[in-house]
Amino acid sequence: MLNYIRAEIYKLLRRPYTYITLGVLLALEGLYASMFAFHNSHSMATPFGGAVVSIVVMGAIGLCVCLLTGDIVFAGQYKNSTLKNEVSFGLSRTRIYLGKLIAQTLLSIVYLAVMMGFFIGLCAIVLPMEPSAGFYSAADAMAIVGYFLAAGLPLWIGAQAAACMCLFLIHGEMAASFLHVGLIFVAPSVVEVAGLLLEGGIGELLLKVHAYFPNTMLSNVKAVVGDPVYLGQSWLVGAFWVVVCTAIGLYGFHRKEIK
Repeated sequence: MLNYIRAEIYKLLRRPYTYITLGVLLALEGLYASMFAFHNSHSMATPFGGAVVSIVVMGAIGLCVCLLTGDIVFAGQYKNSTLKNEVSFGLSRTRIYLGKLIAQTLLSIVYLAVMMGFFIGLCAIVLPMEPSAGFYSAADAMAIVGYFLAAGLPLWIGAQAAACMCLFLIHGEMAASFLHVGLIFVAPSVVEVAGLLLEGGIGELLLKVHAYFPNTMLSNVKAVVGDPVYLGQSWLVGAFWVVVCTAIGLYGFHRKEIK
């Protein structure tokens, strides 16, 4: 397994796609930080704390990045018929699936670390550190962001497992992407609406289920910063999504005919 993971990491490190994607994401972060700097030079200043705390409203971006990192590692293997070669070579399907899932997850964590470090560091350079009226201090803002990242990490990993499942079960990257978007972003709204429309126990059950989708959990983090119970729930929900999506993906991949 370790050799397979090393091979996957070696391949993704040699793909321009890996660096182009990260470069685009960092450029967008740089543009976002520059907007605060431009605003500061033409109007009331936004301090470091006011800019950095905006990270807590961008959790959905992490859910989308999971699909990008999944695509980087999976590398269109159905289209290129390379997955068939791996199976024919004698590698177990479990090793292939888990190896790619781990490689995707590691890449996402590296992306997260680089992107957070870049944005926070850039804000520290171009924005005033002293707090002003109506804004969080630098220390308070970092505490809020730290809690958000601690609660968001397992949810993003759960979404990564969902992306891996979609890529393995569906032929075609576009169809797999639509399935992932539907599962992560559309399904929670559908379940919520159904729960509101249906009366009795079924409606209540659907509303409870809606609360445990990754996107819903991430959206609620900013309202419960510092709550250790919610932090624990985030890790349990993330683990649940990883286990369920991995089990479904492995089962489907073992039964799938690879052409």
